[in-house]
Amino acid sequence: GTLSPIDLYPKLLQFEPCVSESLSMSTFRPCIRPLVITRGSDQLNVSTRYEDRGDMGVIRNYGAMLVELCSSIPDGIVAFFTSYSYMESLISEWD
Repeated sequence: GTLSPIDLYPKLLQFEPCVSESLSMSTFRPCIRPLVITRGSDQLNVSTRYEDRGDMGVIRNYGAMLVELCSSIPDGIVAFFTSYSYMESLISEWD
């Protein structure tokens, strides 16, 4: 998923998407809650500072935090990463 306008990103990145879907969002209930999380459930730091990106404790805590949030939020979450490369490196470690 992405933020709108959904047709902007294929133009900017010069690609033709295989699948594209736009879903409406309910505004009848409070469904957005921004969180700033600095520690994981084991009280170790969760950080996106460049110096901490290779720390396995940070990587593990970031993944555990997302799993915990996904298991308790019924409609899902949106997670932002500092860059695509950082997101891909985290995902490769979690796999």
